[in-house]
Amino acid sequence: MSKKTNNERHQRLQIQFILSQLAALRRELRETLHAYEARLEIMLAEVANEFTALKKAKRFSSEHLDQIDSAVVLLRKRKFKPEKGRHKDLRKIEALIGDLT
Repeated sequence: MSKKTNNERHQRLQIQFILSQLAALRRELRETLHAYEARLEIMLAEVANEFTALKKAKRFSSEHLDQIDSAVVLLRKRKFKPEKGRHKDLRKIEALIGDLT
């Protein structure tokens, strides 16, 4: 085999390696996004459960009133552009959920 043929074969093997790694990266991306989404959904459900329990209270303490007012302001101020799929929107959503807890 000539050096040129051997080099071309090596390059094709490298391309095949790249393609297989890109496929693996795509799978890892999906798994990571799924786990991240699940974690945020759980956090959001916990916040919703807290406010559901609070809704059933007969009286609200001053702390609860502050928590309600704060949540209303935070939720009204939110501005996301989900259609753009930006990382900064995900960070803002995560921070908002954290602020609501």
